[in-house]
Amino acid sequence: MSQHDYPELTDIAPEHEDTSTQAPAAAQAPEGAVLELVERGHRLAMALPVFAWPCTIGRAATNDLVLTDPSIGPSHVRLHRLDAGQASAGHPDAGHPDAGPPDAGQYEVEVLDSTNGVWHGRRHYGAGERFVWQPGQRLTLGRGVQLNLRSTAQPLPATQRWRPFSRAQGLLTAMALVLLVLLSAWTTWLGATETGALARQLPAILLWMLGGLLVWTLGWSMMGKLFTGVTGFWRHVCIASVGMVAMALLDVLLSVTGFAMSWPLLSRFASLASFTLMAVVIWFHLRAATLVSARTLALAVGGLLVLGIGAKLGLQWQTQKRLGDNLYMSTMLPPEWRWAPTTSVDQFMQGTDSMREQLQNRSQLEKDDDEEGDDSGLD
Repeated sequence: MSQHDYPELTDIAPEHEDTSTQAPAAAQAPEGAVLELVERGHRLAMALPVFAWPCTIGRAATNDLVLTDPSIGPSHVRLHRLDAGQASAGHPDAGHPDAGPPDAGQYEVEVLDSTNGVWHGRRHYGAGERFVWQPGQRLTLGRGVQLNLRSTAQPLPATQRWRPFSRAQGLLTAMALVLLVLLSAWTTWLGATETGALARQLPAILLWMLGGLLVWTLGWSMMGKLFTGVTGFWRHVCIASVGMVAMALLDVLLSVTGFAMSWPLLSRFASLASFTLMAVVIWFHLRAATLVSARTLALAVGGLLVLGIGAKLGLQWQTQKRLGDNLYMSTMLPPEWRWAPTTSVDQFMQGTDSMREQLQNRSQLEKDDDEEGDDSGLD
């Protein structure tokens, strides 16, 4: 029997074909990577998956990754993937602290541009130089084009939680604005000294307050657009309006409590509580306008708050020889709100005598300071 009698048998593969030669080809498939173009330090502008090596980056249309920045050369850099054989053979930049020893899965950067070169960490590389670029490190091309390299074998970071501006937040913002108007009207009424002062002063106060709120919110929205690409206007309006209401309520609470309980320290140091609350509001604005971690922002804002409070107390002591703001309340509240027990006439007169002595001592200190300033000017 010849093979020509059964031609169909020649097209049938063996039943137990050895496929072991195909496995190494799949195992040796080049590992991919993702090139991430970063803008303004944190915002991800573009990502390019790369599965073929080498990979070129530049302004020319023939590159794998085309960048339009004029500081980038036509062919700026060429990326190579180091396999196990190349890694074990060593690399001229292996001793650099930023690069580390070359290993399989690392990538090599070959600088082609002779004008601006490449910055890797704090080290600059010119045309013709090579160095190892590990995933997770940042590369700077030209005048500030930043690239990240992420291997497809690396685990992805956790997805950031993002929630759009909801109806509940809109309702909270509306309630905060209405309450802010009512608080402004109430404080204006308490400070009014004549009939009709509320109707004359309240419109101007509301105009300045809402105008300041708008300018403040627009500033934070522009910052959010710059660093995150999203304005978040209404989110910043919510933060600012709730913060203003909280500071107004805190000021009223401290003033009323200080008057009712006869605790003057509450009114004298009310500004410190307002500063602390303002720092919390700024922290919320920064969370919405940047991609910096909450802990880093808390440390930065807390440090600035401590410095600001220290500077305020120091200037207060230097100019007025006291740490508090006010010696007396600027607004008299209704007597019915007073909870502290009444004092006798003798106790009141003793208090005025001690107050008179304190005022005389302070007046003498200010007079001495003025005389010393005049003498130093003559010298």
